[in-house]
Amino acid sequence: MTAEQHARASGSARITQIAGDQINYAPGAGPAPRAGLGLPEAPPVLVGRDGPAEELTALLADGGPTVAVVSGLAGVGKSALAVATAHRAAELGWFGDRVFFLRLRGYAPGGGVSGPEAVREMLRQLGIRDTDVPESQDGRAALYRGLLAEYAGAGQRVLIVADDAGEVAQVRDLVPAHPGHRLLVTSRHRLVHRDFAARVVPLGELAPGPAAELLAGAVLRTWPQDPRPAAEPAALAEVAAQCGRLPLALTVAGALLAGDPGLPVTELAAQLADARTRLSTLDSELDDGVRAAFDLSYGRLPEDQGRVFRLLTVNPGPDCSTMYAVLLTGEVSSVLRPKLAALVRASLLAEEPVGSGRWRMHDLVRLYARERGEECAEQDGREAAVGTLLGYLVVQAEVARHVLGLDVPPASGPGLPSMEEARNWLGAERALLVAAVGFAIESGRPEAAVELGTRLMSYLQIYRYGQDELTVARRLLTAVEDRGSAEEVGGRLYDLGLALLGVDEPEEAESSLTRALAVFREKSLRMLEGKALNQLGSVYAATERWAEAEQLKLEALQILREEGIRHAEGTVLSGLARIYEQAGRLDDAITAMRQSAALMKALDDPHREVSALNSLADVLWRAGRLEESAAVRERAVDTHRGFGNRRQAAPMLSALAGSLVELGRDQDAKRRYEEALDVVVEEGDLHRQGMILGNLGLLHGRAERLEQAHELLERACALLAEVGDPSSEAAFSSALALTLHALDRHAEAADVFERAAALHAELGDPEQEAVARAAAADLRRRAARPRRGRRRS
Repeated sequence: MTAEQHARASGSARITQIAGDQINYAPGAGPAPRAGLGLPEAPPVLVGRDGPAEELTALLADGGPTVAVVSGLAGVGKSALAVATAHRAAELGWFGDRVFFLRLRGYAPGGGVSGPEAVREMLRQLGIRDTDVPESQDGRAALYRGLLAEYAGAGQRVLIVADDAGEVAQVRDLVPAHPGHRLLVTSRHRLVHRDFAARVVPLGELAPGPAAELLAGAVLRTWPQDPRPAAEPAALAEVAAQCGRLPLALTVAGALLAGDPGLPVTELAAQLADARTRLSTLDSELDDGVRAAFDLSYGRLPEDQGRVFRLLTVNPGPDCSTMYAVLLTGEVSSVLRPKLAALVRASLLAEEPVGSGRWRMHDLVRLYARERGEECAEQDGREAAVGTLLGYLVVQAEVARHVLGLDVPPASGPGLPSMEEARNWLGAERALLVAAVGFAIESGRPEAAVELGTRLMSYLQIYRYGQDELTVARRLLTAVEDRGSAEEVGGRLYDLGLALLGVDEPEEAESSLTRALAVFREKSLRMLEGKALNQLGSVYAATERWAEAEQLKLEALQILREEGIRHAEGTVLSGLARIYEQAGRLDDAITAMRQSAALMKALDDPHREVSALNSLADVLWRAGRLEESAAVRERAVDTHRGFGNRRQAAPMLSALAGSLVELGRDQDAKRRYEEALDVVVEEGDLHRQGMILGNLGLLHGRAERLEQAHELLERACALLAEVGDPSSEAAFSSALALTLHALDRHAEAADVFERAAALHAELGDPEQEAVARAAAADLRRRAARPRRGRRRS
């Protein structure tokens, strides 16, 4: 006899035999069976969840896994997704009315529904009266399995949605034995356990567009005619970003706007801009706001995991590597990693990408964890962790600066990282390093801010991270303005002016540099005076005041030569060369740029030597000395290989390839473009990929390798469309159309010419639009002509 057998007795009484024990339910002994589909109402619109909804629907289909768990951060929309998907499955007829819903309240402060209580509730929903429920836990579980087996025997599938489970024990006994039934669980934890086999569907925050759409919808459901969402789209996007694109936070923000119809979205954005008060702003009057939701998750953490959770926020960057987590907590990696993994399972942390050893908190979770960390600062040793982190970053930044030769001769030797290791460290931790300068000031450590910031400035400038350079410069000025000497303030004003010039803000740069110059002159700091005059000259050049720019740079050159500051002398010469070039004094420009490059080489500064060589190549090309220009570019590329600034590599290689094309050296050009393509693919620069692919396509077309040209040009056009460069896309589209024409694919060529025409129209170029449309029309006529004289295959 099988473990479970079922029969119908006369009068519709039911008999269930479980492992030899027979239980009789007489007619009328229990309540009428409840109707299934006891689901909450589905959300009117499930915004931004098409992918997860499709995945989850597929899991509920016949042949999918028995158990699926939707996991994610509190307020991320797990229940909404599960309920909407369950409704969809019912609409598809997969479960009929046999859909049941359990609220497990797994994170409730007083404790959630236990596993045995969950089984008892399911028996109620399946129509079993309380007085007929077996006394023992095993008996109830067996009866539950037996009832589900009845459905399976009748060819009927059952779906159970168990919402807000806090642990595997709450849902383990709900797992159906029959593979046709489904248990769909939502939980803040991933519920991974050796005896609980489930497919996990992790749910993250919304993408920017859907987040703004959800926020707007929360307002418009109350006030359908509210003009604010349409009138203030930028502010709406800003509020969505400040909410971390978390659905719960977005609905709270939407309620704030709906509750105050006169509140501009820009004003709410301003309120949320202050990270220190953001969570308070997003508290709900109904005690179900963001902080309250996080409280429930945090309250479940063991103390050792809670300490790690709090201390991770000492790291001010967007993520934290395992190495820094070890520094902050004082724990060895083998002990720490399981705690980090536990925080991931609790959806309070994420390893991105998986296996990288880099850990990220959601923005709002980070704010919450910092609040808790400040409350527990003494017991966690938070102040010591801050000092340890900042001290380590200062030392490592100084090491990297010396290894890469940033304003100092390159250093190498035992105990030092390689150039590649130093560059990779700076690249991986750049966001952390920039944030740490501000964090040091907030933490009452302005000296550490200055030590770290000054070591970063050359790297950010040379590697062209202009906005980061500006951020650090502003913070450095803040660090010394109220407590530093006049010389320190002047130095930080100079750095700020240089950074402003780098992001094309010449008016602000002029103001900052003029103030710095006044300080240097008052204190008779001749070297700094010369450097400030040089940069002011660059400001004048940027605003096309050429005569004034030349005068200032010549003054700077004289001072710096008198002081013997050869490095700065090379920088001045480079700037003078650009002024001479603008004036058409190409021989003077070439001479000055050669001197600059020679100085940088003598000073062992390959970064600025390469910059000078590239500028020299530009001037030589303009002067018609094409072979010499290409040779200088080759020299720049060779010099660059010594330190490998990949941000500089692609434009250098592309410029060299372009020169080689003009000289008719197509094969050499092709090799350089391919080398540049490897760089931009690795860097993920889609725009440069499109441009290089297009140029490679043109080269293949010139060599009559039409199929290769077609493939490359098609890829280029797709990438340029993706990044939104209609001008380049139009140019390469015309080349693609001509290639298709040469391949005798006239109809396709006509379609591409029409695309080019539309792009020219968008760019306001009616002449080129007309040319492209005429070409398309001509090709359509050709395509329509009957082909003659061709033998059928």
